[in-house]
Amino acid sequence: MLASSRAARRWSAREDRKKALARFFRFFVGLAGTLCGIAVDLLLLAGTPLAYLAASFAVFDLPAGWLFGHKPVTGLGIGLFAAAILVSVFGIFRAMQGSPPVVPVRPKFAKAMLALSWATGFLLAIADLSA
Repeated sequence: MLASSRAARRWSAREDRKKALARFFRFFVGLAGTLCGIAVDLLLLAGTPLAYLAASFAVFDLPAGWLFGHKPVTGLGIGLFAAAILVSVFGIFRAMQGSPPVVPVRPKFAKAMLALSWATGFLLAIADLSA
């Protein structure tokens, strides 16, 4: 660079700015990816147990309400029931396969909580029908 021309120095400075801008862009893309990953992990951590509980309640409550005439059969109700079945089957198959739990607990505790959510859903459905 000592004996280089003015055009060569400008070109070199321009290339350095391009490299710095590319590094800056890659840094923010990586940061955004990390933040999105953390958000998804937190959502799974908090949402999975609640989804299993809500699904177990819906699996018991919706058909019982339909059978006893407390609730009308609607497209939304059928869709909710299908989604509850899907979430419940997913949780049961994961427990039967011995997959590691989504939340950071021991597998035995996760299986016990899944069974407890089913018992709670059953009791809540009975309470809902008696009201």
